[in-house]
Amino acid sequence: MALVNAFYQIREDGTKLVNYQRVLNFHSEICEVIANYPWERELKLSIELEEGSGLVFSIGDMDGIHDSYEFTPVEVDKGVLSLDVVLKPGFLGIFGRKKVSVDFEVVSIAEAKQHIKQLFEYSIESIYQKYRK
Repeated sequence: MALVNAFYQIREDGTKLVNYQRVLNFHSEICEVIANYPWERELKLSIELEEGSGLVFSIGDMDGIHDSYEFTPVEVDKGVLSLDVVLKPGFLGIFGRKKVSVDFEVVSIAEAKQHIKQLFEYSIESIYQKYRK
């Protein structure tokens, strides 16, 4: 079973963004983080302050081999979802690198949960193979 790291930002005491990090064992915990995220308030403040917040779910080493989904609110029940998969970091970060990035564009919260569920169901290599061109 994969352990998924969740990183997210929520404004507390008005306008200050506070970073949070949790280690999640189950897909239901990802759903809980997303459900408890203050979508409407964060979206409103992001527009007012011109400073966005969002959620990142990842497995692996962010400086090495990893899968990472970023979900950024753009509407009360929708967000921009993107995926980065690094199967091989490569020499100097470029030579021999095996990386794929996917922009799912604007998706509903339910669609995002389904995509992010892959972190628990598949290996990093499997996800890389699925999305590489």
